Amino acid sequence: MSNNNGELKSFGTLLQSLEEGQLHSDLTDKITEITKALQNHVINHGGSPKAALSLKLKFGLKGGVIEVSATTDTTLPVSPRSQSILWPDENGNLCRQNPRQRDMFKDVNAPESETRAV
Repeated sequence: MSNNNGELKSFGTLLQSLEEGQLHSDLTDKITEITKALQNHVINHGGSPKAALSLKLKFGLKGGVIEVSATTDTTLPVSPRSQSILWPDENGNLCRQNPRQRDMFKDVNAPESETRAV
């Protein structure tokens, strides 16, 4: 609550007034972002995803005036990555096909020849 001289007696009122209201607006947007990310994660991957929103306020007294600076941090659910199967060759290189296994099929594409008129 505030009175006629602008006293900020509650945390909510202080939060709404910081950065001329921009901090409160940004935090509201971050909550929407978190909610959408959680919903999308469940739709795409299932499970019980988690997210976090951190707010840190620093207070400093300088020349009789209290300066307040805010930092925020958002942690969204991480989507699982797909897995790849690769084989090592004798030189330590990775291969998409097993280098110790023979190819079952040979290339049967005919070589390109000249076009002839019949």
